[in-house]
Amino acid sequence: MEQFNLISFFKLIWKWRKPVLIVCGVGIIGSIVITDPHIMPPYYQSGSIFYPLNPNMTSSGALFSSSESYLFGGNADVDRILSIASSAPLKLYIVNKFKLFQHYKIDSASQQYPIYTVLKELDNNYTFEKNDKGAVVITVQDHDRFLAAQMVNEIVNKIDQTNRDLLNDNKKKILEIYKNKMKDKEEEVKRLTDTIFILKQEFNLYTDISDLPSQVRSSQGSNGAAYDAASEKVKVLEEKKKGAIRELNNNIVQYEQYKASIDTDVPTLFILEKAFPAEKKSKPVRWLIVLGTALVSFVICALAILLIERFKSIKAAFKNA
Repeated sequence: MEQFNLISFFKLIWKWRKPVLIVCGVGIIGSIVITDPHIMPPYYQSGSIFYPLNPNMTSSGALFSSSESYLFGGNADVDRILSIASSAPLKLYIVNKFKLFQHYKIDSASQQYPIYTVLKELDNNYTFEKNDKGAVVITVQDHDRFLAAQMVNEIVNKIDQTNRDLLNDNKKKILEIYKNKMKDKEEEVKRLTDTIFILKQEFNLYTDISDLPSQVRSSQGSNGAAYDAASEKVKVLEEKKKGAIRELNNNIVQYEQYKASIDTDVPTLFILEKAFPAEKKSKPVRWLIVLGTALVSFVICALAILLIERFKSIKAAFKNA
């Protein structure tokens, strides 16, 4: 039964072969004309592949220690990069940088929502994703092959700059903490130094050998107990001063380390492949459009033939009845 129906179908197609050939031929010729580069300009695609670097590589612990750390970042770093790539500030920067209103022929004066329109057009030609190797892939399609490559490389540079600013903002907060700790320790050292100086002045507590007779007289006089108490207090304060100086020196070292990591423009991305102008167009695929048009034309013709023949059969059945 299925073989009979299939044979009947081919018989019908053969019966209507001339209209089928005409419709399919018109569709093929039309698709060839429409996909001509002068009517449908081709798109060229450029892309860049990169890995986010481990942000701890630029921390003071990694820069000034021999401990081992991984070069590339983890899933959280990739997600942060993808969030930056999808952000509106980045897209608006690209729109202004490459004058996409003029390039996409969008009249901001006549459009009701010009920014929405230009961003939608950019989204249609701009993709960002994480591939199966864990790398981030940025691609841009455009009629201008050179502009497509320039846009991709500029997007990657802007992502790197934004990511670096985000990481440095946190470092600047830590730097401010170390700066405040340094200021507190400097004030503590100054306060201890002044207190020690005042006590030594008041009770003549000096280690110079020339002052030894006067120190002996002070310790044996009526204020001997106060002299001894002041001497002990000076010893305690000098120990505190030494500890405060040690902490101050440590804070200075840590402050300089963090400051060095912020002042240095260390890249946050490892670019595996930079974008370059494509030699071959990415779309439209002309042969695929022609083949698809031919198949669609044939299917439409076949359905029309079946409906016509079915209608004829029903009409003949009613006439016989």
